[in-house]
Amino acid sequence: MHSFFITGTDTNIGKTAVTCSLIVKYIEEGFRAAGMKPVAAGCHLENGYMISDDVKKIIEVSNVDLNLKEINPYSFERPIAPHISFKSNKIDIHLIKKYLRSFEKKIDYLFIEGVGGYAVPLTETFTTADLVESLEIPVILVVGMKLGCINHTLLTVEAILNKKQKLCGWVANRVDEDMEAYEENFSFLKEKIKAPCLGEVPYFKDFDPYKASKFIDINKLKNKAYED
Repeated sequence: MHSFFITGTDTNIGKTAVTCSLIVKYIEEGFRAAGMKPVAAGCHLENGYMISDDVKKIIEVSNVDLNLKEINPYSFERPIAPHISFKSNKIDIHLIKKYLRSFEKKIDYLFIEGVGGYAVPLTETFTTADLVESLEIPVILVVGMKLGCINHTLLTVEAILNKKQKLCGWVANRVDEDMEAYEENFSFLKEKIKAPCLGEVPYFKDFDPYKASKFIDINKLKNKAYED
C-alpha cells in the first residue's frame, strides 16, 4: 500500500477536494484507492455516528469499503482547532497505525487528510506535524491560491523540510476566482518549491472531484522524496 499525507497551507483551501481528486485519479487508473481523515472537526450526528462532510465525501469517491471508525477515529462537533475540543488530550497513534496496517491488503493507494494546516495542534502537546512524523509517510501540500498564499506556502514548506519530512509534491488549488496576479504567484511558487507541482486545479463554484482530477498528474508522484 502506498500512503500519502495531505496537508494544506490553511483551512478551507481544498484539502478534501484534492484528496478526493487523487482518489478518483487512481481509481481511473485501475487501482484500489481510498482516503482516511484521522481527526475531523465540524461534525454532526448521523445514524448514531459523529461524521463530517469531508469524511462523507472521501467515502463517496473511494472504491474500498472501510469502517467509518477506522477512517475517522477522532471526530468533534465544533469547527475549531481540535485541541480545544479534545478533552482527553490524547491521540492514540498506535490505534491509527493499527488501522493503517489493516488496510494494507485492501488498498493500493491511501490518502490521509489532515485537519486545518500543517501546524494545527491536535492536542495540547501533539500537532498535525507530529502525526506526519509518527506515520512516516510522504506529504502532498495543497496550496490555496489566494492573496497571501506565497507567505503561507513558503512557511509551510520550510516547516516540513525542517522536520526532515518528505515533500513529494504540491497542488495549486484556486480558491479565489478573482485572485489578482495568479500566474505571477503560481510561477514564483513553482520556482521556489523543489518538489514537483502535481497540478493546477481551477476555481470550481461547485467542486467536482471527477472534473478536478483531470488537472492532476499522478505520474509525478513516482519520485516520492524531495527533502532539500
